[in-house]
Amino acid sequence: MSFFLIALYIFCTIIRPQDWALFFLNKPLINWLAIAIVIVLVIKRTGNQSALLMKVPHNVFMLGLFFSVLMSHVSHTYFRGLINSFNDFIVPFLLFFIILNSLDQKWKLWAVLWEIVILSSLLVWQGISQLKMGVGWAWQVPTIDLERGEIRINWIGIFNDPNDLALLFVMAAGFLLPLVFRRSNFFLKILSAALITWLGYGVYLTNSRGGYLALVATVFFFFVRLTNKVFWGSVLGGIGAVAVFVLGPSRLGLISSGESSAYGRLELWYWGLQKMFHNPVFGVGYNMFMEDQSLTAHNSYVLAAAELGFIGLFMWVGLIYISYKGLSVVYQKSDSLKTLSMGIQSSLVGFCAAAFFLSRTYVILPYLLFALSGAAMNYAKQTQPDLNLNFYRKDYFKIFWICVSILLAIYILYKTGLS
Repeated sequence: MSFFLIALYIFCTIIRPQDWALFFLNKPLINWLAIAIVIVLVIKRTGNQSALLMKVPHNVFMLGLFFSVLMSHVSHTYFRGLINSFNDFIVPFLLFFIILNSLDQKWKLWAVLWEIVILSSLLVWQGISQLKMGVGWAWQVPTIDLERGEIRINWIGIFNDPNDLALLFVMAAGFLLPLVFRRSNFFLKILSAALITWLGYGVYLTNSRGGYLALVATVFFFFVRLTNKVFWGSVLGGIGAVAVFVLGPSRLGLISSGESSAYGRLELWYWGLQKMFHNPVFGVGYNMFMEDQSLTAHNSYVLAAAELGFIGLFMWVGLIYISYKGLSVVYQKSDSLKTLSMGIQSSLVGFCAAAFFLSRTYVILPYLLFALSGAAMNYAKQTQPDLNLNFYRKDYFKIFWICVSILLAIYILYKTGLS
């Protein structure tokens, strides 16, 4: 029962019938399903006399991030902003805990990954139809940039931005890569390769620079992980990366420090650092980056630092760190989850690369990856009780220095970009 509700929850999150299907229009399907899933999980866990939450390090950081989101307004005594931030961030917050605590078996993990792949593939079909007909399945028009003469496919709701839609396609493709290059059924290899090509075409139709950067990073990292050798993995990954750039949109050529939009991006990064330095603990407030200017940070790490302060950045980077570290341990120690963990980790690396050029701190995609990594870690621990997935004090220091390094790197990029 609980998994059926989870499947519906993911369907409504991606396909979003509540935003376009007449019968479901404006009905809070996501909220109803979230409540139903929570009730079922509580009853199930209470009946089994087990803990209500899976014991993974992610819990502390996710709660800490939610706390940072709320405190970013409390610290400025802006209580209307507090209510708005609670209503906004509760969506990825609940999605994280629902997915994490529902996927307690290997088949459920694979089923969710395949559901995401299938639904993402349907949205590629939707995009092709959108370009042919001039409107999409939800009667939404393509995103048009008159200045550059670009037409980009989109979806609705949280995927109305082509960049978000592209990241969804890349994430789904990352799940499939291990099925092509690792031991698996021949038919499954062919099907996975075809779907990767299909999803790659979807990224092309979004004409998203961030999406292509994510795809490059996903492919590059996958081959490094596959070969377990940096040199040969880099060679194979580099070939794949070059292919992606050759087949990519003309907008990829605009990624340079000398191009006007890139220069403006550096200015926004520096502006974000200044916001954090003036409000170092809890930032200027959730969704307040654009309060005194019209553009967002174009960098998820800068956005977290500026709006949530160093504490919020620490919690967000901490979620990335423990997800990556946990998946690495699972990949190395759990043969039954090696393929699955490799796919999730490749997608996570791809998202993190794109996040350096897109403001995607609060969208659901990273929290879905965090939840999948936590669920994989929990299942690995259940099947191999001696598996060491502990989180130590040194890990907190590593996260701290990663945050400092990111901020320092952004500052150096700004200074060198001006020269």
